[in-house]
Amino acid sequence: MDCKTILVHIDQSDRMLDCIEFAARVANVQQAHLVGITQTGIAAFIRQMSVPGAELGDLTPLFEQLRDDAQQRAAQFDALVRQAGVASFEHRVGDDDPGNALATQAMYADLVIVSQRDPAHHQAEASVTDYVVLNAPCAVMVRPCSGSSAGAFERVLLAWNASPQAARAVRQALPFLVRAREVEVAILDDDHSGSQRAAAGGPDLASFLARHGVSVHIRQQSTHGDAADTLLALANTLGTELLVMGCYGHSRFRELLLGGVSRTILRRMNLPALMAH
Repeated sequence: MDCKTILVHIDQSDRMLDCIEFAARVANVQQAHLVGITQTGIAAFIRQMSVPGAELGDLTPLFEQLRDDAQQRAAQFDALVRQAGVASFEHRVGDDDPGNALATQAMYADLVIVSQRDPAHHQAEASVTDYVVLNAPCAVMVRPCSGSSAGAFERVLLAWNASPQAARAVRQALPFLVRAREVEVAILDDDHSGSQRAAAGGPDLASFLARHGVSVHIRQQSTHGDAADTLLALANTLGTELLVMGCYGHSRFRELLLGGVSRTILRRMNLPALMAH
């Protein structure tokens, strides 16, 4: 079982090349077709300028420059993944908002790879990463700002609370779980995670995964504070290379916003995380 189509966000940050190289390693392990997605920013620019009293003028030179910049990023993507030995790849350039473009094209993919937001670019990157995590119909893997990974993820930590989101994360992570050497299932023992229901379903989860050839060790983890901090500390102790978890959100002013644990993980993570909503 492999991911056959992987999307990666080609953004405009200083970490763009690192994210592409990371996606290339994952694609090579999974033997996947890799698609680089980059946007010109024209749609957002027009929307911001389309307010009463604003003068658009002749923006043709600006739009041409934005498209040229996007094509240059796409060319960098092609060169990097070719050098990395990715057998099948392509790039796509559009004018849409990055989050919407990624979530839409994720309908035809197995995995989307995006970068963790950089504190120096809080607004722009947080909106793209959070939006994709909550709206993509496939798994989303978030690469942390620091650190590196071979893309094989031999040690995996699965956060389990018997929720539909966690169950989707398990299924969508199977291409990585079947390759892992060690899979730990963490059931947090607190009042907010449905720990009794999760613990009762632990044997069924282990049996389900065993039929896929995945052997797991289930541990009930006490938490005396923030659940996200407990997970990250456990991941650090175990030498985890990939965190798998359900991602939670709620609606506010017609927008999906990340829940507390998901939001904290995305802000403080120091290892790749595969999330499903």
